[in-house]
Amino acid sequence: MSLPVETPSTVQSSDRRRGLIRPTLARRVKWRLEAIAYAMFETALGGLPLSWVARVGRGLGALAHVFLARRRRTVMRNVRIAFAGEKTPDELRVLTAEVFRRSGANLLSSLRTVRLKDTQLTKVVDLCDEAIFHEAVARGRGVVMVLAHMGNWEALAQWFPRLLPPGVAGATVYRPLNNPIMNRRVARARRRRGVALFSKDDNPLGMAGFLRRGGVLGVLSDQRAGSIGELVPFFGRLTSCTPIPAILARRTGAAIVGVSLRTVATGRWELRFHALDEATPITVNVMGLVERMMRVSPADVFWLQERWKISSSEPHRQNGKVARGEVVPATKRRRALLWASEDGVLPPAPVAIPDDVDYEVAVSGGTVVECGLKGHRYVGGRIHEFLQHVDAAGEQPLDYVVGGGSRAADVARACDQLGLGWMEAGA
Repeated sequence: MSLPVETPSTVQSSDRRRGLIRPTLARRVKWRLEAIAYAMFETALGGLPLSWVARVGRGLGALAHVFLARRRRTVMRNVRIAFAGEKTPDELRVLTAEVFRRSGANLLSSLRTVRLKDTQLTKVVDLCDEAIFHEAVARGRGVVMVLAHMGNWEALAQWFPRLLPPGVAGATVYRPLNNPIMNRRVARARRRRGVALFSKDDNPLGMAGFLRRGGVLGVLSDQRAGSIGELVPFFGRLTSCTPIPAILARRTGAAIVGVSLRTVATGRWELRFHALDEATPITVNVMGLVERMMRVSPADVFWLQERWKISSSEPHRQNGKVARGEVVPATKRRRALLWASEDGVLPPAPVAIPDDVDYEVAVSGGTVVECGLKGHRYVGGRIHEFLQHVDAAGEQPLDYVVGGGSRAADVARACDQLGLGWMEAGA
């Protein structure tokens, strides 16, 4: 979710950096055609009632669920990790299908919401626990507004300026669009609302100064953060999470407030504010807040991106830094499979970093337990189907396979088809 608007200190600096590389003619034509197509599509949606647009979006999302097998697998993996031990396999399949429908409805509705007038906006958005936000602003030390990819994000973008008391500035951290024409178009729309913008590549000192002046800064906090993130539990499983909200709050004294968006009816949403329960602004506490926000309506969360991504080259390692402060232990561990060679020799189990992996064994013949490892019986046939069986055997999905021997290439190919990590023994 982003609320981009041009300001001299942010957008222009980002544009100058991006403009140093002159695009090819083909790319400029492509950008222009994309912008024209987007404008035409937005105009067409603008002539329809919002409830109709949401219904069309649900239908398109249902079709995507049927035909986009890789995305369906990604969503299913995400919700299995998030709700392991809480939901049955049937409930997870139902949730996966609803995620696609809600994502389609929220996407199209966001495009339509851009054109809503203020009087229309009040009819489609309900505010809940607004006092939490106003109390945080009243402290006068700035507010970090923690956001997640969920619901009709444009509804929040439109409401954001209306929430700010007189004299309080609003801004957001965003990723500039790859298409500069589209980027300027969206930025102009935000500028009219009086919301400033910080590119994710801008110096954090500027963001800190904005907060010290009492501003409200929106920061998306639910996506993986790679090597710059801190490894903390998220839905009980260790993963790299952005430290930006916690760092900004510690350095400026700003309050942290979360925002969730939940579909309450076709073409209608609830915008709810959440307080940070823990007094210490560290990443693990912020991610606990984000989890509470997403649990308000899991079906409205955009689960179509890989939140707990597996590294293709080193699946036993997780990118990220040691977290600041005391971190509660993870309650969910990764799963990996050791694929025995034809003569029954097991490959050595790579040392997982961090140490949060349970290894299992694929052996020929009867199912065994060897050295405390859970065993799975493989008697030939399609490796693809066997790995699916192993994956379904646990509440947590299978993450990667370690193996070798004459069938290593076949196992690696099946892992690629299923989105699993693969490590050749001894590599």
